[in-house]
Order: sequence, then structure tokens, then C-alpha cells
Amino acid sequence: MKKIYSSTFALTLLAFTPAAFAQSSSSASEPQDTRGTGHIGVGVLLNSEYLGSADENITPIPYLSFQDVKGFDLFGTTLSYRVIDTGTGEGLGKWSLRAGPSVSYQQGRDSKDSPNLIGFDDIEGSVVTGGYVRSTIGPLGILVNLGKDIAGGHDGVVGNASIGTVYKNGPFAVQPSVTVNWGNDRYADSFFSVTEDQAAGSPLSEFDAGAGIYSYSLGVVSWVEFKERYALSLIGAYSIFTNDAEDSPIVNANDGSKNGLLVAVSLSRSFDTNKWNW
Repeated sequence: MKKIYSSTFALTLLAFTPAAFAQSSSSASEPQDTRGTGHIGVGVLLNSEYLGSADENITPIPYLSFQDVKGFDLFGTTLSYRVIDTGTGEGLGKWSLRAGPSVSYQQGRDSKDSPNLIGFDDIEGSVVTGGYVRSTIGPLGILVNLGKDIAGGHDGVVGNASIGTVYKNGPFAVQPSVTVNWGNDRYADSFFSVTEDQAAGSPLSEFDAGAGIYSYSLGVVSWVEFKERYALSLIGAYSIFTNDAEDSPIVNANDGSKNGLLVAVSLSRSFDTNKWNW
């Protein structure tokens, strides 16, 4: 299976793409500074076999993340660098702005995942390089990503924009977010189009998907910290396909779905990365 899965601690996923948001507190205390902090752990992930599939996989997953190690951040399968990192902080009455380059891995699709994909070429995993802008204003956070596949996977340009917030009460926190996902023609052709040759060898009809917004996602991340360094997290994301993606024969096949689901449970331990900042 040409897929790599990862969970995130206090982040939404997606391919669901990762999104980090502002911190606010139910008390008058200041948000905790997470710079110089990493997390390592394990988890279990349930999500769709491929975009538009009604079937899910359950997969054990390792997890590693860190923040601001010489300006680098790692969340899930996304590595980014802080070229711009400014503001008065994160939390109520504060603002921040962060931007820079990023590189991430996105899962592909095996034709053997569905009998309806007979005659389709496999879509290899993609390495998407581009950039991001993340801003927090008080309790709200906004994240925008844009990038191009350079590994010969879907060969497309993809982008997403997310808005969310976080509520924290003692060791417990919950972080809802909403994301809009966009792809260009190459991306849409890879995952949602059916060519004449492909239609001839499968039960699906010919279809030409165009560029545009292909899904909306609602994500929720919750976690509880215990014994100082440990955290148990639950991550959920529900996506709805729209526009040409919603009309794709792949999505409307007998084993397809106009909705996508992701659920992950993970246990992680924090560690100090300040010693890495040589």
C-alpha cells in the first residue's frame, strides 16, 4: 500500500493536512510556551483507504514531533521552517505571525484497493514542497498551506486553509477546526478523473475533473496530560467532497463515498529539545 500514516499531538490532520492554532485558557494564566518541546509516542489510526473510498484501514502508527529546533517544526509528515516568526505571543489579547517553506508527504492510491480501479495506474506517494502562513489573533488561529508535488505522485499543486481555536482547562484541551481543501487540474485528474482508457477497462464511466475546492473538513483534537510528561490524545476529522470531486465516478462507485473519516488515538511523552539548539 502506497501510504504513510501519522497522527499529530494537538494538531488536525489531513490529507487531511496539519493545522496549529492559537492557545487560549479558561483561567487567567498565560499559555504555556511549547518551544523546545518534542513528543514521541505510538497510536492507532482509522481512515479511508484512498480519497473517495468507503472502506477504512486500521493502522498502528509511530509519532514524533518537535517545535522550534533551530527554527524547524515537525508535525506528522510535515517539516517546516520559520523564516518569519513575530508577534506578541499566543492567547487572549495577543497575536502572532509565522511563515516559511515546508515539505510534506501525502499518501497515494493502489489500484488493487478497489475492483473498480482495474486498469488504473497506481498513484505513488507525493512529496509536496511549498510554504505556509500561520497567524493567531487572540483565541483564533488561521493556517494556509500551498505546495507542489515533486516526487511524481499526483504531480499536482494543492492548498488548504484552516481556521480554529482551542479551549484548555487544566490538563484537558479540545481544539476544533474547519478546513477548505483545493487542488489544481493535475491533482484532480489523479484522484477523481477517469480517462477513456481507464473507463474501457473498468466499470466506471469517463469523467474529467477540473481544478477547484474538492472538500471541506471538520476536525477536532482533544488531549489530556498526566504524570507531567505524558498525554493521551483523540483526533477526529470528517470531510465532505464537493464540486467535481463529489461528481466523480470513483466517489460514486459502489465502494466509494462522498465523505471521508479519520480517527486516531495516541499516547505520547514529551521531551526537551533545547539541547538540540547547538
